[in-house]
Amino acid sequence: MATSIEEKQATELLGFLKQSERGDVRYFALDYILGLTVTESGQQFLKNNEEFLSQLCKLTRDSNEKISSDAYSALINLSAVPALAEKLLKFKIIIPLVDYLLNENSIHTDKCAVVLSNLTRTESTCEIALNELLAASPDYVYRVVERFCESSLVSDSSPDSLALFMSNLTQMKKGRELMLDRKRCVIQRLLPFTQHKSSLNRRGGVVTILKNCCFETDTHDWLLNDEVDILPHLLLPLAGGEELTEEETDKLPPDLQYLDESKERETDPDIRNMLLESLLQLLATKNGRTIMRDKNVYIILRELHNWEKDETAQATCLKCIHILIGEEPEPGMENLREVVIPDNIKFD
Repeated sequence: MATSIEEKQATELLGFLKQSERGDVRYFALDYILGLTVTESGQQFLKNNEEFLSQLCKLTRDSNEKISSDAYSALINLSAVPALAEKLLKFKIIIPLVDYLLNENSIHTDKCAVVLSNLTRTESTCEIALNELLAASPDYVYRVVERFCESSLVSDSSPDSLALFMSNLTQMKKGRELMLDRKRCVIQRLLPFTQHKSSLNRRGGVVTILKNCCFETDTHDWLLNDEVDILPHLLLPLAGGEELTEEETDKLPPDLQYLDESKERETDPDIRNMLLESLLQLLATKNGRTIMRDKNVYIILRELHNWEKDETAQATCLKCIHILIGEEPEPGMENLREVVIPDNIKFD
């Protein structure tokens, strides 16, 4: 808990945060509050005194750039604490934050994206945020995807946190359904980012989206057909430059054929594992297994397993291999997500 002196000072400063005060007064008052956001006692005080949270949200729209920047910094610190994230969401800040993010004239989009990512990190806060977005318009999510794709073409750090924000939304079924809307081509726009070399967060965020969406079994045929063609985008980061026989190469998807011997795999083991988990989900259906066998996915996984040093990724890779080389289940048991399966080949 903040000391009694801190509480008295902070309460006096609340009035100084109002728009009616001079800019320099608001700035110094906010600077003090910003200091509270990085201490446990200060966070507890702000949690118990919600009027400060409300005022911080308003200050993100202050015309003074230094003040609005510090207000966003304060929200970043507070939204990283789940209990405070829930408090902040009471002030209906999701739509104003997304509106600001989508405005091409905004100057604090990087900080705004971090706040959105923090606010949607847990399932409970994500549900609140997503419901607020959907109540306003589903187009908000599609515009965020568009903003992510466009801003990734320029020198901008906001796409890193935007990728995490979007991936957070897909922990909810409604979020996955938005990403899988067949009329919007959302997934197709995101697929190239599995190979985005300049940003680990962008790659990781997009791969998380793909992994989560692969849990929707009824979309597997669509994801694997030519309209989406997800398979090469999952496999290419897992493929190395090992020399393969002509027969092995010919059955691979075109993008996986005749890779240069200098071809490097995804460097992050967590991302490799998520790519493998995506493949594992796609292997749950008979059609998915048939397509992957026809595309000679086993060869890519065989070479990956020989190369892989990370135990978690290696184990997931082995699960995929076991399914690919194993016998097909009996009639009525083709969907592996709907039957009891051994612990070493589980899907959740």
